[in-house]
Amino acid sequence: MTQRKDIDTMRRKRDVDGLVAALSDPAENVRLTAAEALGTVGDERALEALVRLKFSDSDTGVRRAASGAHARVVGRLADRKAAEGRT
Repeated sequence: MTQRKDIDTMRRKRDVDGLVAALSDPAENVRLTAAEALGTVGDERALEALVRLKFSDSDTGVRRAASGAHARVVGRLADRKAAEGRT
């Protein structure tokens, strides 16, 4: 089972694969923390997993965290595209 400190380490290392794997953890707090961390990392590789989680997780808080993280990733990607268009 993944611990919160593991999630923090993965977030700092930008370990998207590890964070996505943590979204399947049986503990709700681990899934929620992993979703929030993915929103912070902002990597587009997390989008599919976050969409799946925000519509299917059994916990409302986890779904809400996944939805917020998804919005942050999409926003960050849009900002990058806009910045690339300006250069």
